Amino acid sequence: MKIRLFHYLILLTVTLYSCKTIEPVLPEGIVKTLPPLTQRTSSLSLPIEINLEPYLKEVEKSLPKTMRGSENNCSGVSYAYKFDREPIKFEGKGPYLKYEVNGKYLLNLNYCPECTYMFDNKGTCVIPRIYASCGVGEPMRKASVAYSSKISVSPEFKLNALTELTKFETTDPCEITVFQYDATDKLRKEVTAELKNLEKEIDAQIGEVDIRTDIEEVWEMISTPQPIASYGFLSIQPKEIALSTINFDQKKAQLQLNMTFVPQVTLQAPESKSAPLPKLSEFKKGNGFEINLDILATYDSLTSILSKELAGKSILIKKNLVVFDSVGIESAAGNKLNFRVAFSGKRKGTLFMVGTPVFDSVSQIISFPDMQFDLETKNALLKTAKWLFNPKITDLMRQKATFDLIPHLSTLQKQLEKEVNREISKGIDLRGSIYTVSVGSIHPLTDKLVVRVHAGGKLSLKM
Repeated sequence: MKIRLFHYLILLTVTLYSCKTIEPVLPEGIVKTLPPLTQRTSSLSLPIEINLEPYLKEVEKSLPKTMRGSENNCSGVSYAYKFDREPIKFEGKGPYLKYEVNGKYLLNLNYCPECTYMFDNKGTCVIPRIYASCGVGEPMRKASVAYSSKISVSPEFKLNALTELTKFETTDPCEITVFQYDATDKLRKEVTAELKNLEKEIDAQIGEVDIRTDIEEVWEMISTPQPIASYGFLSIQPKEIALSTINFDQKKAQLQLNMTFVPQVTLQAPESKSAPLPKLSEFKKGNGFEINLDILATYDSLTSILSKELAGKSILIKKNLVVFDSVGIESAAGNKLNFRVAFSGKRKGTLFMVGTPVFDSVSQIISFPDMQFDLETKNALLKTAKWLFNPKITDLMRQKATFDLIPHLSTLQKQLEKEVNREISKGIDLRGSIYTVSVGSIHPLTDKLVVRVHAGGKLSLKM
C-alpha cells in the first residue's frame, strides 16, 4: 500500500511538473528607450503651368473701353478726343506678357487766331472761332496700341508688374483741311500721354490678381495626411518654398516651384497641423524630386505578418510536439528586437527570443540571422524543459522572420503613382511618375521599426 501510494505521488509529481507552464520573465531590455532619429529633408522641383485666360479676362473687364481727353486754349487750337478700344489681344513670350489693342478715335477741334484778355483772365477770341472735326459724322479713325509687362512674384506671393507702352500707331491721318491743320501728331501726343498713364493702372490691376489663395490651397492640400491603401497615411510636412521667374508662352505662364519637406508614412492618421504658408525662399534650379521617406511600421503590423507565417505551425522535438500558437514582436532593446512566442503541445507557455534586424540593400530583405533565446528564457528552459532548448525552434524563427520588401515597395510605388496623378482640387491637376522606390536602411525604435525609403521621380502641376 505504501509502495503504491509512493508510485502515485511520483506519478502526480511528474504529471504536474510536465504540465507546468513555462513563463520566463520579460527581457529586461524590453523597456529600454532608444534615441529618436533625426528627420531627413527631401526636395522637390515642380514645374507649374498656369492658364492665364481667366485672369486676363478679369484684367480685360477692369480696364475702360473708352478714353476721353481735352485741352481748351483761348488762342490756337483747342480739342477734345474720344478713343474706343476693341478687345485686348494677349500674348506671352519669354519673360514678357504682351497685349495689343486696336481702336477708333474721333476729334473735335476749334481754332482762334487771336484772343484778348481785356474782359477776363480766361481770354476772349476777337473773331469767331473756326470749328472742325475728324471722325465725327464719318467713320472714326483707326489706331493701334500695345503694351508689354514683365511680371514677377514677390516673397508674399503678390504679382509685381512693370508695364511699358510699346506702340501707338494711327493708321488714318486726321487732317482738318478747313484750316490746313493736321491734328494727327497732336492727337498722338495727347493720347500717348493718356496711354502711358495707364501703365501704372495696369500694374495695379495685375498686382491685385490673387495667386496666394491658390498657392495656399495647394499648400494646405499637401500638408494634409493622405491615405495610401494598406500602408497607412502619407504626411508631406512641407517646410520651405521657392519660385523661379515666370516664363510666358501664349496665354500660359510657366514657372518652377522648389520645395523642401519631411515626408513620413504612419499606420495611424497623424494629427494634422498644417504650418502656415511661409515667405518665398531663394530659388535654385532643380530637376524632379528626391524623397527620403520614413515609413513607421509598428511592431503590431510586423506581428501580423509574422503570425500569418507561424501561427498554428508545429514541429517535433525529440518526439514532443510543439505548436506555435502566436508570435509577436514586443519592442526593441538596443538594436535588437524582442519576440514573444506562445506555444502549446507537450508543454505550454511563452518563450522570448531576441534578434538583430539585418537589411540587405541588394535583395531588399530584412532578416534576423542571430536570433536566439533570450537569456531569461534560456535559463528557464534549462531548469524546466531542457529538450525545448533546441535549434529547431530558432532555425524556424529565423526562417519565418524574413521580410522581403520588394513586393511591398512595388505596391507602394503604384499607390504613390496614383496619389501623384489626380485632381487636387477643381482646376488644379497634379501629374507625375515615380521611377525608383528602394529601402536605404532600417532602424528599430522602442515601439516601431523605421524603414527609410528613397523615392525619385518627376511631378508637374497645372492650374
